[in-house]
Amino acid sequence: MSGAPVTYGIMAFVAPRSSTTVRSRISQRAAAIAPSATLAVDAAYKALQAAGEHVIGFGAGEPDFPTPPAIVEAAQAACANPLYHHYTPTAGLPALREAIAAKTRRDSGLEVAPSQVLVTNGAKQAVANAFAVLCDPGDEVLIPAPYWTTYPEAVAISDGVPVPVLADETTGFRVSVEDLEAATTEATKVL
Repeated sequence: MSGAPVTYGIMAFVAPRSSTTVRSRISQRAAAIAPSATLAVDAAYKALQAAGEHVIGFGAGEPDFPTPPAIVEAAQAACANPLYHHYTPTAGLPALREAIAAKTRRDSGLEVAPSQVLVTNGAKQAVANAFAVLCDPGDEVLIPAPYWTTYPEAVAISDGVPVPVLADETTGFRVSVEDLEAATTEATKVL
């Protein structure tokens, strides 16, 4: 070492930078993601509401009622139970995965083993995880439209290429097999 000051980050050596070097704190891949349309709609709703307007929010999917007391009490009891004071398995608690498999079987008639269930913090995380696992750079993902605004961005951050397949009121907002076949190329990997 030359005696120059050195800083250490968590588990990584960080070399000192010259005062003229400017680097973004986030990756170019993350910086390229479009701002969340959901959050923009939600912010507009909250601004109108704060201004005294009577509006109905169709943005973030927040419930318009408090969490039911039984759920609050169950959460408090779980927090007080030392059994839950440790990290959970990455795929989720085994009992929860078993319950989800049973519900899927009961409600959908699909036989899903608990080992096939992955518990996430929400749908956006599940979708992002799926595309991160499935997409290589340039892989095309067919997305029936209209779609939730997150889908193309989740594909793009995973280096995939979103390919909207349009539907409208004349088709009941359903894409046809022919529509999907017309949008499919050699690069198509996911629907």
